[in-house]
Amino acid sequence: MNTLINRFNPSSLKLKWALAAGSAIFLAFFLFSFFQYHAISKWMLDEEENNFERVLDEISVFFKQRGSNIKLQDIYDSRDLMKQIAEKDQTIRILDHQGDQVLEIKGENEASFYVPFQPAGSKSVVSIESEGKKMLIGRSPIQSSEFNGYVEIIQPLNRYEKIMKNLFWIMTITGILALLISAVVGYFMAKSFVRPLNKLSETMRSIERKGFHERVEIVKAHDEISDLSQIFNKMMNQIEKSFQQQQQFVEDASHELRTPIQVLEGHLALLNRWGKKDPTILEESLQVSLEELERVKRLVGELLELSRADRVNVDLENARANVQKVVDKVIRDFRFLHKNYTFSSLDELDREALVAIMPRHLEQIMTILLDNAVKYSDEHSTIEVKLADHQGEVIVEVKDEGIGIPEEDLPKIFNRFYRVDKARSREKGGYGLGLAIASKLIYNYEGFITAFRNQPDGTVIRLSLKYVR
Repeated sequence: MNTLINRFNPSSLKLKWALAAGSAIFLAFFLFSFFQYHAISKWMLDEEENNFERVLDEISVFFKQRGSNIKLQDIYDSRDLMKQIAEKDQTIRILDHQGDQVLEIKGENEASFYVPFQPAGSKSVVSIESEGKKMLIGRSPIQSSEFNGYVEIIQPLNRYEKIMKNLFWIMTITGILALLISAVVGYFMAKSFVRPLNKLSETMRSIERKGFHERVEIVKAHDEISDLSQIFNKMMNQIEKSFQQQQQFVEDASHELRTPIQVLEGHLALLNRWGKKDPTILEESLQVSLEELERVKRLVGELLELSRADRVNVDLENARANVQKVVDKVIRDFRFLHKNYTFSSLDELDREALVAIMPRHLEQIMTILLDNAVKYSDEHSTIEVKLADHQGEVIVEVKDEGIGIPEEDLPKIFNRFYRVDKARSREKGGYGLGLAIASKLIYNYEGFITAFRNQPDGTVIRLSLKYVR
């Protein structure tokens, strides 16, 4: 059964949409027509019965007004009057008390119907089916001293059946046309709606073949598909950027590792050739090898730290740190380690500030910023840390008086392995990963980090962190 259903299940979204739209419209039309058909049927039956009872009442009242001495001749004489009262499709019969027909007045083109006799003590109207036709039968007694009998009216529901039959076929044909039209209109509407999805699918296939450069054409329709196209393009921009960063990261990491490995290889080869017997060469080569191993160790450590920053799980609801306490602790540590530098702190906050970040991560960020300030500043220079409140956020600024950063390089310093002065950075032991780690941690906590030139010399790194209310 499932195989049969799957075989006839349309795979095209246009066909599914057309079938769904057609079925929904047809079902709505069917329910509306069903209730309308039965409502009209009941209304017409009521109208037929009301008209039928009116004729029966008029004939009954006519015989009552003739008094209690109605004779058979009087019934014959009322023939013309009853013809005027009767409808054209009605048959009027006058029966005696035994059910024998005394008088019959037939409507135009009406055939005789066999109706079994039933005595009636009072007026009665019933609906029966005889010879495949529905009809109304009405009876009312006639009582007098000269004649006792019944007036009987027979009315086939020809007009009712004809109208209902025509109505049924009209509704059926209209329903089929509505189904076909709705299916066709639904198909073309679906085709129009699905066209952007087809373009999106084609773009995905093109990206699969050619790479991340293709983008979906944005149609300004202000609907869900337009939003989907914009989200897809943004996602592809991020993926392309991440891919490029990853590729650059691998290239930079390979480049950084290649130099110490080559140095190690050269000195080990030197020792292997003749350095084992020369104490001077042996000591020098071992010292250089240990220094290069230490560089590799620091590089691997920073790469691991960056990887942890990428994977850190942030709990913004429970993350909170006292920014003054953390900053004061880091400054005390640096004053102790770097006595040839002056570290000043300026707190413009009017109260203790809790910010949305884990204390250890804020301490790690401040350590990276102050360490960079020390590395790229001359001895006896001043490094200033400033805390301020700006538009409901805590601002932390680290200012140094170092070599500074060119204006065109400021947006790039948070990239992995980016260094403005590569020679001096290598001398200071830097790999261009510290600011990348700091920026990643800041963005994880929905904060911001920016850099700009200090005047007249140096650099300012600014952090923006959210208050914890």
